[in-house]
Amino acid sequence: MSGVCVLYGVMLRRFILALGLVMLPVMAFADPTAAPGNGADQVHNGGTITGRVTTIDYQRSMLGVDAEGRGHLVVSVMPSTSIQGKDSAYHAFTDLKPGQRVQILCSIAGGSYVAQIIRIR
Repeated sequence: MSGVCVLYGVMLRRFILALGLVMLPVMAFADPTAAPGNGADQVHNGGTITGRVTTIDYQRSMLGVDAEGRGHLVVSVMPSTSIQGKDSAYHAFTDLKPGQRVQILCSIAGGSYVAQIIRIR
C-alpha cells in the first residue's frame, strides 16, 4: 500500500510541475496592473467636435482644433479616418490646412480623441 502512495505522490508532483511549466509563459506576459473589466482598454464615443484647425502635425498625424465651447483639443488622425470636403469629395490628411473649419466625429481611446470622420466646412 505504501508503494501506491509513493507512486501517487510522484505522479502528483510531476503533474504540478508540468502545470507550472505550462502556466509560466502565460503568467509572464500578464499585465499585473490590469484589472479585468476596468474599462481602460475600451473605446468610447467622443461625440462631435466643431471648430477651427489651429495646428497640424503631419509626422505624428495629430490635429489641433479650437473647439467651440470646449477649448483647444488635440485629435489623432488614423489612416482609416474619412476626410470629406464641402464638395462631397474625399480628401487626404495633407489636404487639411490651419484656419479651416471642421466638424470631427470622434471616439476616445486611452483618454485621447481619435478622429473617425472629419468634415471640412
